[in-house]
Amino acid sequence: MARILVVEDEAIVAMGIKHKLETMGHEVVDTVSTGKDAIRASKIHEPDLVLMDIVLKGEMDGIEAARKIRDRFNIPIIYLTAYADEEMLTRAKVTEPYGYIVKPFKSSELNANIEMAIYRHRAAMREKELMKKQIISDFYNFIINAMPSAEADEDAIRKLLSAIFRERITEELAPGFKAHMEEYSDEDSLEAYLAWVADIFENFTVRVGFLEDDKNVYVEFENCPWFEDARKNPGFCLNCEGILRLSFGWSKLPGNFEVMDRIVNGGERCLFRFGVK
Repeated sequence: MARILVVEDEAIVAMGIKHKLETMGHEVVDTVSTGKDAIRASKIHEPDLVLMDIVLKGEMDGIEAARKIRDRFNIPIIYLTAYADEEMLTRAKVTEPYGYIVKPFKSSELNANIEMAIYRHRAAMREKELMKKQIISDFYNFIINAMPSAEADEDAIRKLLSAIFRERITEELAPGFKAHMEEYSDEDSLEAYLAWVADIFENFTVRVGFLEDDKNVYVEFENCPWFEDARKNPGFCLNCEGILRLSFGWSKLPGNFEVMDRIVNGGERCLFRFGVK
């Protein structure tokens, strides 16, 4: 059975949903009433699924909370609502929910939606892992084949590889980047951009860490899968640097991008700085 987070701002309704879930054998990890608390609880409990009421009190409704949970934690969402108007459905669809149940609902309907959502999400994760392996293999072969002859000097290698990567990165990533950023308001553009960065490098199985101070956001690659290769071949670091440099330009965020450390230069990790604050 599943570990479930319930997000519902009517206390009596939340208690009823919790009782139904526990009767069906599920574990309710928490019940919260606001979008902000839903994000916090998702981070703390890492539930298998979130049941999200669309209409929540406060500044953030369920659709906005669901989008943030999806982007940050990749947890499947099922919406629960007493409303089903076309405008709301259109907004909800953008967050790619795994179900949409109109209140009142039967326990059997709820359970069927939960089981199907978890099955679909796990299947999607398995497919994503297979895609990651293929991406890593394709990327490795691409880098190796893109290397100039050993006789070329370092500046020539850097210029040639940078040109090759710029063309490929723009062709393959720019359209998806634009579509992703259009889902967010201008005030959330930094958060949207960092979410995109984390997601792109996750495809390479690279864990991305973000550190912030008053003026900067630092991006650290914590587990480069090509560490030993990157020591010998500048292509690996140049490609990742190119993704960040180009995408930061696409984002139109204020400030500047700077390389702080790279494996190819003898560092233990790659570290970059966005001067965006």
